[in-house]
Amino acid sequence: MKKLALIAATASLAAVSTGASAAYVSTANLGGDFAVTGFADTTPGTYQIALTNLSGALSLAAGPAGTYNVSVGPGSAGPTGTATATFFAGTGGTVTRSISSNVGIFTGNLTPTGLTPGIYNFAFGGSTPFSVGFNFGGSYDGATTSGVLGLLNGLLGTSFSDPTGAGTVAITGTVTNNSFVMDVVETATGWDGAGKLLAAADYGVYLQSNGLTDTAANRLAYAQSPTYNRTDGTFRVSNVAVTAVPEPASLALLGLGLVGLGAMRRRKQA
Repeated sequence: MKKLALIAATASLAAVSTGASAAYVSTANLGGDFAVTGFADTTPGTYQIALTNLSGALSLAAGPAGTYNVSVGPGSAGPTGTATATFFAGTGGTVTRSISSNVGIFTGNLTPTGLTPGIYNFAFGGSTPFSVGFNFGGSYDGATTSGVLGLLNGLLGTSFSDPTGAGTVAITGTVTNNSFVMDVVETATGWDGAGKLLAAADYGVYLQSNGLTDTAANRLAYAQSPTYNRTDGTFRVSNVAVTAVPEPASLALLGLGLVGLGAMRRRKQA
């Protein structure tokens, strides 16, 4: 019964990953195993996301700091994308979603650090082994959309009403020919942060699947259970993109910068 935890994780981590890249993340077809660990201990702001046994491709376009509208929708390969995750064998263990329109998830300032603007392409599943370390991060300050806020409240049984929040994300890890492992350190102001949301979702699913209520004894039982501090399974994502589009003010600033650059070049030529 981990599917609710991953749905919440998807919403939270989409915002986190977009805040780090501040431009565009897309995949034509990517699948493998996933495991998110370390979110339900005494340091929920530090956790690991491990994507292993990967096959397929991932494209990341990193942009400059600015004010962005972030959404999830179909990629460039067609009008519909799909996402499938399997958490356990049997009825209800697999969740599949079709994505046929862009759904807004965040609006605000995104500032990447340690990642040069440009396009980064990753191809997984090849027979030639390689291993590359990476280290980047970013900060954000803005608001989630009402749709995402309602989704989180419905999943977690919370009553978040203020959509605003800020924070920082630092990511270190390793990418290989068949894996993408990220160690995440986050801070959050004005909201709980992705790690705490993951912990709340995982604990809520534990209570729901066992017909329990929140008590001190059940919190202890959860901490001693095999599900503690971990949510995992397999996934496949096809033709899905997380897009961060600059707001008009940011576009105007970019336009002014280009005009200024053109004027400088003309002066130099003169």
